[in-house]
Amino acid sequence: MGKLRWLFVVVVGVIVFALLVPMRQPITPEDAVRKVYETIENLPEGSGIMLAMDFDPQAKAELEPISLALLRHSLGRGHKVIGMTFWYTGNAFANDLFRKVGAEFPEKQWGRDYVYLGYQPGGMAQVITGLGENIPATFPQDYRNVSTAAMPIFQEVRSLKDVDYLIDLAAGQTPGGWILYAGDKYDVTMAVGCTAVSGPDMYVRLDAEQINGLVAGLRGAADYEALMQRPAMGTSGMFAQSLIHAMIILFVIVGNAFYFLSKWRKHQKR
Repeated sequence: MGKLRWLFVVVVGVIVFALLVPMRQPITPEDAVRKVYETIENLPEGSGIMLAMDFDPQAKAELEPISLALLRHSLGRGHKVIGMTFWYTGNAFANDLFRKVGAEFPEKQWGRDYVYLGYQPGGMAQVITGLGENIPATFPQDYRNVSTAAMPIFQEVRSLKDVDYLIDLAAGQTPGGWILYAGDKYDVTMAVGCTAVSGPDMYVRLDAEQINGLVAGLRGAADYEALMQRPAMGTSGMFAQSLIHAMIILFVIVGNAFYFLSKWRKHQKR
């Protein structure tokens, strides 16, 4: 047990080192991530983008870097960004992400350039259908309990029919509902940001052209940051992850070497 404890100490030390002393490593963004980036990059200024923040702090390590990158890119390109969630447990966390990025763009105003609506009780079919007809009517108040009726952002992006790009940042199965009730019904171009473990399922939807792009896991966040030429949490996290993987491989090699050496020594004694 003592030796195992030292192994954990080494792992923690490597992670802390990688996060405190971040180093750049070659990153070649995959096409699925590049498609999301290019879609946001090429939309006309003032286009409507909806981010469905369907996750909670348990998925923070993977989905926070993706969310921050998408928010920064969208606001930086002058788009109108609307956020909401079907995960009540992640409601406050998602609002914090909007406020954090909004503070990086002092020229942008809440309610005019971006807004986080919050959580709305009800089934996905009911809520998304409401958004498809009238966003302010579906969310009479935003997360701050401010009336949405007179917000300038909803003079331009009144419903899902006015949304140019919808991205579901999901730690669960919500992409299926968004694709069915928004993408298909209202012909909204969609993408998905998800945890790495959900990536294989989402690639099926990408191949079926139900979504036009995918940002999966920490690697997806690092890819997006590379495209933005703005390394952040995803890039440093991937460096830490790469060091840990290299260390594990080294331990496996060394462990097996000692095992076979001990077997050889026993054979020699015989």
